Amino acid sequence: MLFVVGGLTLFLFGLNLMRDSLIKLNNEKLRRLLNRATGSKIRALLTGILATTLIQSSSGVTAIVVALICANLLSLSEGLMVMIGSNIGTTTTAFVFTLQIERYSLIFIIAGYILLLFKNRKLSNVGSIIIGFGLIFLGIDIMNQGLNFISDSTYFLNIMLILSDNPINSFIGGTIISALIQSSSVTIGFAQNLYAIGSIPLKAAISIMLGANIGTTIASLIVAVSSTKEAKAALYVNIIFNLVGGIVFLALLDPFAGLFRYLERITLNKKLTVAYSHLFFNVLSTVIFYFIFDAVVNLTQRKLELEAKIN
Repeated sequence: MLFVVGGLTLFLFGLNLMRDSLIKLNNEKLRRLLNRATGSKIRALLTGILATTLIQSSSGVTAIVVALICANLLSLSEGLMVMIGSNIGTTTTAFVFTLQIERYSLIFIIAGYILLLFKNRKLSNVGSIIIGFGLIFLGIDIMNQGLNFISDSTYFLNIMLILSDNPINSFIGGTIISALIQSSSVTIGFAQNLYAIGSIPLKAAISIMLGANIGTTIASLIVAVSSTKEAKAALYVNIIFNLVGGIVFLALLDPFAGLFRYLERITLNKKLTVAYSHLFFNVLSTVIFYFIFDAVVNLTQRKLELEAKIN
């Protein structure tokens, strides 16, 4: 428990340090750089996909986006699209080998501290940003260590088996487990393994996967602490996006599972079947959301303006 609480404290401290340092470094060069990466919907989407593919942590990307929104370096629409892109980026875990940035968090902290030793104010600010970045992922790593006993426990596996009784239980269970361990990848990995050994059916594995997508976004609410209204709004829309998508696909579970059961005859790999369903779900959901994105952002901004007037 100490590891969990300590990791969470480091995570939040790193987030606040990075946000405050970004505000101090709010210069035109940095703003132009971010505008190039997120200057359009498609660029912001690709930025979210690429960033999450590289660091393999949608929670980490979300935390960084929240810090940038709070520092007025990203708009609500840009930050939200990066978050949506991170949903696709996190699906690459099952397909490619990437760096686990948590392992190198101390290197970022050391490098940032070295920059703090310089008297130049800009270098000091950059150092603080790098330290904050490192602390975010160090916090995630410590939390994961504290929660490892859950994933290694036979009780955890037994719970997964109980949850496979029906799709709704699997869906809710995947949501809760992913939120607790703050990793959709780990939750989906267990679903893949259980399906591969024949302990749960494909429908249960896919339902757990759908719930895991929601759980990891709910876990990201911890970064809403002391965030701006725009940052909170982006987080809420991201959660609703995953929740609605998950419920729709759950309602269409029979044809969805049938499609990937047919694909399995070609791949002959049960783990890849779940991985492909994860990718398909996130890509299709994102494509649909992409076309209604402007309407959602406009509605969200009007709501924020109305709240501002009332307050």
